[in-house]
Amino acid sequence: MSSPVTVWRHHKSIKNYLGKKGKIIVWTKVFVAPAGFEHEAPYPVVIAEFTDGKRIPLQLVEYEEKHLKPNQKIITVVRRLGKVKLDRVIEYGIKAKPV
Repeated sequence: MSSPVTVWRHHKSIKNYLGKKGKIIVWTKVFVAPAGFEHEAPYPVVIAEFTDGKRIPLQLVEYEEKHLKPNQKIITVVRRLGKVKLDRVIEYGIKAKPV
């Protein structure tokens, strides 16, 4: 379980990635998800390259199968990470959405 302080510190860096535009370099689908993400499987994970040249892995959200291709334009968005239990802090992170 993440402490509220740890979550807060992580959330401070989200603004650096929010709204960045880029493209998909490669993608794959995760069929056996880790704990907390089972309800989302299967879900696509992409390596995204941004206009500044940085590449990072991101989960793709709000997509259709036609969006799963190299050079598909994406934008980063904030979304909830995993499934949250009632007694835990809701964690948010950066994910990618097709444009």
